[in-house]
Amino acid sequence: MTASMQGHHLAVDRTDQETPSGASPSLQTQRWIVHGLHGVIGALLGLHLYVATLPPTPTPLPGPEDPESLWWGLWPVTYVPGPWLLMGAGAVLAALLGGQMWARRHRWLPVPGPAVSPWILLGVAVLLVGAFFRYPIVHTRWGDAYILVHGLAWPDPAQRLTHSWQAPLDVWLHSRVWLWLHEPLNWDNAMPVYRLLSPLAGVLYLAGVLGLSREPSLAPNWLTFGAMASLGLLQLFFGYVENYSFAAAGMAIYLGMGIGLLQGRGSLWRASGLLGLTMAFHPSTLVLVPSLLYLAWHHAGGWARSPSRLGRALFQAGWPMALVLGGVIGMMEAGGHGIAALLSTDRPGGGDARWFVPLFETTTRWERYTMFSWPHLRDFLNEQMLVAPGVLPGLLVVAWGLWREGLLGRTLREPVGRFLLWAAAAHLALTWVWNPDYGGQRDWDLFSLAGIPTTLLFVWAGSRALPHSRLRWAGLLPWLVLQALHTGAWIYQNRLPWDWP
Repeated sequence: MTASMQGHHLAVDRTDQETPSGASPSLQTQRWIVHGLHGVIGALLGLHLYVATLPPTPTPLPGPEDPESLWWGLWPVTYVPGPWLLMGAGAVLAALLGGQMWARRHRWLPVPGPAVSPWILLGVAVLLVGAFFRYPIVHTRWGDAYILVHGLAWPDPAQRLTHSWQAPLDVWLHSRVWLWLHEPLNWDNAMPVYRLLSPLAGVLYLAGVLGLSREPSLAPNWLTFGAMASLGLLQLFFGYVENYSFAAAGMAIYLGMGIGLLQGRGSLWRASGLLGLTMAFHPSTLVLVPSLLYLAWHHAGGWARSPSRLGRALFQAGWPMALVLGGVIGMMEAGGHGIAALLSTDRPGGGDARWFVPLFETTTRWERYTMFSWPHLRDFLNEQMLVAPGVLPGLLVVAWGLWREGLLGRTLREPVGRFLLWAAAAHLALTWVWNPDYGGQRDWDLFSLAGIPTTLLFVWAGSRALPHSRLRWAGLLPWLVLQALHTGAWIYQNRLPWDWP
């Protein structure tokens, strides 16, 4: 190709490039990013197909030292019927082939526009809500599900589970609904309560995701919605029996409010109040407080403004959370499960009251491994694969592309990027240091919420690393198809009956 022809080719490429404020990676680097993402997708697809040849999860679940624990994050594919799995793998391969054609600019291949109709996204959301109600989980295998199903409906009111500091508002809400409806609807246990409220939490989550998809400062709407609606944590809304469904919904809405606040919309006290309410549903979301402090700092104008302005911003961020905390304490005290229970029988940390993974030695039966051991790292990686298999490796590829162009630091200095980085880093840190009493596989839901800010960080960074609309579709559509295949297998697995040994 002559120099003039090559220059014309690049000029044509730039005509449909959407360039955000500031510099963007070169077209050559963007193509390398696409190839890197395709390599990640191909490797993950190969891992899924390999794991599909292994036996399904043994009963009882293996310990961290057992060989069967190596790939538990991908185990859902072992339950999928072969023809369906091959069809899903074919869809991923077709998306990869189409992505390569887009990346090489095959003009006969139609390219979608930068955004899709909001009505399409709304239609997909409605279909998902229908699936939440139609295909609920049918067992109590994970986490505290068995305890919750039977404890909330215990025949003796004096021993019935109605309050818990582990998830104050969540347990109270489910307990109230069971008390109101179990007699007229003849419910023997609390499973129907979760099959009702968990999908309703999914409605709130999807409402938050639709709101996020309307944020042009984040990413194109198809990318934001597709990424958030294909996460494995969607399982939390399929009648899932645990304390995380409403917390996930609250996180999605809070992060959307935070991004809106950085764009000059909304108010700091509303974002703080919503985060406080989310923490009342599950206190693990306390790790989002650093992101709230960043919002307050940015709202005050950073260090350039007066200390009094920063003080007023911190007050706006603090009083709604203090109000929610006071309400929670009052509710728990009124239920006879107040501060005394928090400091004794219902203390944080599970069975041994130890919050963190031990550094060098395990001393109780609730500690599975030490901080810097291979089993711990293996569980951490499996947790990420189960919830969002392509997010962390995709982030590495995108960060490399931005770094290659000298844009990584500049990109992360953007307010939305800093906000999401604070949220994602804090929640990933929690998944690394917090001790899972039941082991990573059984406690997957405790750590699943980290997938929400991490995924938003990925789509935000990916959109900036691939500002060219065609290359963005080429690199990220196959990624979405792979995530959808993985999550579909996870939901299918939990539709299969399972009995306690």
